[in-house]
Amino acid sequence: MKKTILTILSLLLLTSVSHGMGSAPGTPEVLDVSVEYLGSIGYAGSGDGEFYFPRDVYASIRGDLSTAVGDVFVADTGNERIERLNPKGEFEYQFGGFGSSLGKFNTPRSIAVDFNYVIYVCDTDNDRIQKFDIRGNPLGEFGTLEVSGKYVKEPGGIALDVLGYVYVTDSGNDRILKFTDYGAFLTSFGGFGWGDGFFDNPKDIAVDDGRNIYVADTDNNRIQKLDEYGMPIFVVGEAGKGESQFKNPAGIAVGRKLLYVADTGNDRIQVFDKKGNFLLAFGSSGSGKSEFNAPHGISLGDKEVIFVADTNNHRVQIFRVSY
Repeated sequence: MKKTILTILSLLLLTSVSHGMGSAPGTPEVLDVSVEYLGSIGYAGSGDGEFYFPRDVYASIRGDLSTAVGDVFVADTGNERIERLNPKGEFEYQFGGFGSSLGKFNTPRSIAVDFNYVIYVCDTDNDRIQKFDIRGNPLGEFGTLEVSGKYVKEPGGIALDVLGYVYVTDSGNDRILKFTDYGAFLTSFGGFGWGDGFFDNPKDIAVDDGRNIYVADTDNNRIQKLDEYGMPIFVVGEAGKGESQFKNPAGIAVGRKLLYVADTGNDRIQVFDKKGNFLLAFGSSGSGKSEFNAPHGISLGDKEVIFVADTNNHRVQIFRVSY
């Protein structure tokens, strides 16, 4: 099994990264980072275990009474449904279908699962977030009422913090929204712009254990890190193909030490430390192993296994990162 290995030196200089609020990048930790291809699941189709332009994936790190640790939820966007597969990639069940009534979807784009095994889905073109129990039975919806003078428009990404609060990229309004797990609106921050703390079509969001927020600021071709109140910590990236450069990044995940970005337009994954220092890029355009065609969602499973929604290849690819 082929591995890509990159040693990160403590003297690494980042010449192509911009950092918000005039701050310099933090001193990078010395890490030997390796990426191992583990396999892929799914292929084009509408049957059980098949996908059509999947936009997101969520890897469970907990089991419940009926399913195992490591089960995978896929936002099978083109088929207007959510699929759940076991750790072997075998189909378990699905729910959804096209429509606007409760339990139906119009472009489901992002998915998250909380500690109570409640599933949250960004039902993007229905301009709402839907909640389901672990078997896919509808529990309700939110985001359909006016929030801070605007209606939620094309929610693109969703994430939960350690306290159970729900963060949503309100992509059509270029802002981030925060809700309780019951869907009660708490606050918003951002707005259209190019400065620190502003966004242009943000597509995905992740929250770490310290409740820091990471946003794929897609049409600004960068990643932003903010504190839990929405205050900028740093900005990484600019348009391009080099290290720490992006072309419409649309997926993001954060672990204990590392930050993973689906660099969608460049058909690759970039890896950073949590201070914004570039560590590694892997992947290239294509349909073979470790190749991508417009990767979107990315999820971190147990033991630093990452799952990537390889959207235009109609599959999910799986890798293990070691450091």
